[in-house]
Amino acid sequence: MKQLWKHLLSAALLPCLLAGCGAPETPAESGSSADRLLGLTQEQRLEDYDYLVRTLADSYLCMGVRDRDNTGDLSTDIFQEYRELIQESDSDEMFYSAVYSALFRLGTYGHLQIVEPDAYRSCRQAYEDDSPADRAHWREVLTDPGTVQGYEKLQALLDTMGATDSSAAPDDSGEPAANLHTLILPGGDVGYVKIDRFPAEHEDAYEADRAALWAFYQQAADCTDLIIDLTDNSGGSEVYWQQLLAAPLTDRPLSCTHYTLLADSANNHPYIEDAFSPEELHPIAQLPDLPELERDGIQAATHFVESTLSVEPAAERAPFHGRIWVLVGPAVYSASESFAVFCQETGFATLVGSPTGGDGIGALDPVFLQLPNSGILVQFTMMFGLNSDGSSSEEAGTTPDILSPAGEPALVTALRAMEGET
Repeated sequence: MKQLWKHLLSAALLPCLLAGCGAPETPAESGSSADRLLGLTQEQRLEDYDYLVRTLADSYLCMGVRDRDNTGDLSTDIFQEYRELIQESDSDEMFYSAVYSALFRLGTYGHLQIVEPDAYRSCRQAYEDDSPADRAHWREVLTDPGTVQGYEKLQALLDTMGATDSSAAPDDSGEPAANLHTLILPGGDVGYVKIDRFPAEHEDAYEADRAALWAFYQQAADCTDLIIDLTDNSGGSEVYWQQLLAAPLTDRPLSCTHYTLLADSANNHPYIEDAFSPEELHPIAQLPDLPELERDGIQAATHFVESTLSVEPAAERAPFHGRIWVLVGPAVYSASESFAVFCQETGFATLVGSPTGGDGIGALDPVFLQLPNSGILVQFTMMFGLNSDGSSSEEAGTTPDILSPAGEPALVTALRAMEGET
């Protein structure tokens, strides 16, 4: 189930170029207008591809998780298959389709994906406008002349190929779909809010949700229970749940700490220097014994850090003071996963539903891998978070406090638990 939703997420975030990944063109068949738009020689294409494979091997720690989930479609076979496609053609279009398709088949484990032009422009603007001082290398890579020129060429290539933006479509009214849905359930004792993503502070939706949630907390002031439904929430910004959900609904500081692994590779080192002080980095040999730690696939890890999720009470407390239930499932990932971890570890709320998607420990912006000749960026999570028992957050996710029986919606399970029926 977890692998299915990750492939669906890939399909939603990235334009579908898999049509370019069938039988490779021979040089005689090649000759489309997209063949030379990146300006690469065959040697440069293979150099970029081999650099991608090598760098993922020494920098990205989720490949073991990915291969354990896909024993019939191993990463080594995928990499070899698409290298042969590049080698047998003489085409920038085939090169790009091969890189894209290899990453698509690997899946979005640890936020692994190619950075498309629209996403590149958004990232560049965000880091130029709002990037903190400890994200200097992120900004440096995004504004590097090789990256800028590479994405100008990539946009021209995609325009020629007829690729379209695959971002979420608006609803029939032409407006974006609502992110929040709130109601007081019949009887007046239970407040319910469904949140489909966690917008970042710079997004208009963040302020809109802040106002809507505060109004909802007033409505729910006399309720005995509050349900926060995250079953369709695949993440966003941790600031959202920290400031809009946890802080207004707690009377005391809350925190939990976990270990997060990382690989101090040539690619990752500048990001590590930006994000951590030397005192925060601990050699991997000093990692305590953890019963569920799976070491296969994380041999490249060189250090670990302690990752803490913490919240201080808001200056103005929300009027609701009852029990809090958070509904979760396999779509819960990244920032929504970190909220699930926080709820369970601190006792802020009771988790109900089915196991989550994971990757919520060790929050840090995905880092970039820059292909040396084309300038194209690939992103992935440098941090490999561990649950309290040592299991991988990406692999194991979080098991709810109350598991829903097969086929039963998490909401029904929560309502039964409120009545003491579990």
